[in-house]
Amino acid sequence: MLIHTFQHIRGITSKKELTYWKSGVVSWKDFEHSNPCQYSLLFDNISNTTNSPLNLSQKALAEEDVDFFAQHLPNNEYYRIAASFPEKTMFLDIETTGLSKHYDKITVVGWSIGKKFGAFIQGGNDEAFKEAISQAKIIVTYNGSLFDLPFIKQEFKGLNLPNCHVDLRFLAKRVGLTGGQKAIEIEIGVKRPHNLQEIMGEAAPVLWYKYRWGDMKALKQLIQYNHADVEGMKTIFDTVVDRLLKKIDAPQQVIKSLPHFAKNKSKIVWASDTDDNYGIPLKPYEGVAGPLILLKDLHVFNKNTEFKVVGIDLTGSEKRPSGWALLKNDVAETQCLSTDNDIIETTLNCRPNIVSIDSPLSIPKGRLTVSDDDPGRDQYGIMRICERILKRRGVNVYPSLIPSMQKLTARGIRLANHFRSLGIPVIESYPGAAQDIMGIPRKQASLEYLERGLKIFGIEGKYDYRTVSHDELDAITSAVVGLFFWSGKFEGLGTEDEEYLIIPDLATSTTTWKKRKVIGLSGPIATGKTTAGSFLKSFGFAYARFSLVLKQLLRERGIEPDRDTLQDIGDAVYKTPGQRWLCKQLLKLLPSKGNLVVDGLRHPEDHAFMVETFGQAFIHVHIESPEEERIKRYLADGNSKGEYGKANAHHVEMDIHTLANLAHVVIHNGNDIESLQQQIAKIAKIDSKFK
Repeated sequence: MLIHTFQHIRGITSKKELTYWKSGVVSWKDFEHSNPCQYSLLFDNISNTTNSPLNLSQKALAEEDVDFFAQHLPNNEYYRIAASFPEKTMFLDIETTGLSKHYDKITVVGWSIGKKFGAFIQGGNDEAFKEAISQAKIIVTYNGSLFDLPFIKQEFKGLNLPNCHVDLRFLAKRVGLTGGQKAIEIEIGVKRPHNLQEIMGEAAPVLWYKYRWGDMKALKQLIQYNHADVEGMKTIFDTVVDRLLKKIDAPQQVIKSLPHFAKNKSKIVWASDTDDNYGIPLKPYEGVAGPLILLKDLHVFNKNTEFKVVGIDLTGSEKRPSGWALLKNDVAETQCLSTDNDIIETTLNCRPNIVSIDSPLSIPKGRLTVSDDDPGRDQYGIMRICERILKRRGVNVYPSLIPSMQKLTARGIRLANHFRSLGIPVIESYPGAAQDIMGIPRKQASLEYLERGLKIFGIEGKYDYRTVSHDELDAITSAVVGLFFWSGKFEGLGTEDEEYLIIPDLATSTTTWKKRKVIGLSGPIATGKTTAGSFLKSFGFAYARFSLVLKQLLRERGIEPDRDTLQDIGDAVYKTPGQRWLCKQLLKLLPSKGNLVVDGLRHPEDHAFMVETFGQAFIHVHIESPEEERIKRYLADGNSKGEYGKANAHHVEMDIHTLANLAHVVIHNGNDIESLQQQIAKIAKIDSKFK
């Protein structure tokens, strides 16, 4: 078709080209024969100049110099190049484990040039694919600009792809054919083999999972599915180009010059059916057969204690049941719960170490409410940083404040705040992303293989032999994210202001997370918290206390800090901007690395925040002393007994005793400082004899 093309010549638009066609100048030869004088200026005496555009075009066509035409033709006219070099045109399609270039991998690359079909299978030899690419001059894909080619460039480093690429998704749109490839095939009458008619794109990853887990027939079906995609593109190309030329009323001479790619149907040749090296081999999978990581690799559990995580796949309304799961070490119990009260009561009865909720637990920085009438709606938008990161990584995630998510976000925040007010740590999780990263299928792809993936990962329970809902399976996955968090193999997406979305990170080192020590001290007035903190500081622990932040606030307001003013402002901050805000301000006073001691935990929220921030590195130590000893110490500091009673009865001290139930360790401090130091040294695993 290139011999009918003039758009690659500078100054000739599609409209001008159509004008030439309608005037009878349909080919380069037509022009040479007619050579009307009005064209001579435009073509710069092309009939007499060796380097004229048409002479150069003829030379490039004869030498199969595709790049010449790719450099001079508009991208949306590249189909003309493919139509002119059908024997050099490769129809290409890939299958992957998912849609994210960040987390997913290519499983199959299928291609056809002429009547031959070839396929690369992950883990196999890629020489045939590289050889085919080196021979191809044009690539045709469906949505390859956004999907296939970026994946290929990422996984086949240094591969020289042809410069000429025809993306049928955008070409088809020019003639009113939109949607996915399968939808267009149905619209134009393409019929796939009977065994492939029900398979859609989301099933391809499942076939790969089946193959990895021992089903050889699944690999064969995956390649057949890929082959059908490749062959379907040939018919789409023929149909679209024909309609496109008829739409612009192109001359019949141009239309009849088109090749018919669909007539060159390729067939799959299996290696077992041929003696040469061309056939496609079907071999058992040699890589990691199940999930990309197993529970035993996380090293979460302690033989002496039971670790419990609650996972909640939350819905936006109490009218729709939410999936709920409890992991007791590696055993899952699931159910569906509707109301907030049911979720709260059932969760509290378990006394979990951590709760993992599949729901946004915060809103974009600057927003005040979840609703569209929020004054910051236009300025701060509807997406958080964590959602933007996932979007960039190719993971489909809904913005937290689109209308359909607003009730869910509000409910998630409400539940998280309630649990935290009781001292229960809460993290935000996203089961779909976690499943992608772990290498198990999502519920949309296959409930059966999601169940199987969780089982192989290492989660036991009745869920694998009784019928459970997809919400319960996602709740199990949410709980599993809690295990990743506790092990340190996680990534926190987002910012401190918007909180963090926790996803697994299989590559991260957990050394720092596990070896770090963060000691939090709580207890009534004059129990020895500051003495214990100073002792740890002498062993290199960075030390900070909540009162440091409160003193700074008082001084900024021109108020002299003392016990009364500190307690009053502590109570005010607790109400607004809140205890989590105070915790964040305190951590700004401490280094991001090394051992820490935090003095003065007063509310359950403090405990929850520290666990959410430091995981298993955080050890909450609650110190108790007989009241008579505490009074003695208070008086020894120059205070009166009345002042002690007033300070001890202040509202800010009311939650102190509840912290004893949350603490990891409760110690008793009599009047022996050395005994207190020995207890602290044992908890922090330091040798108090050597400084």
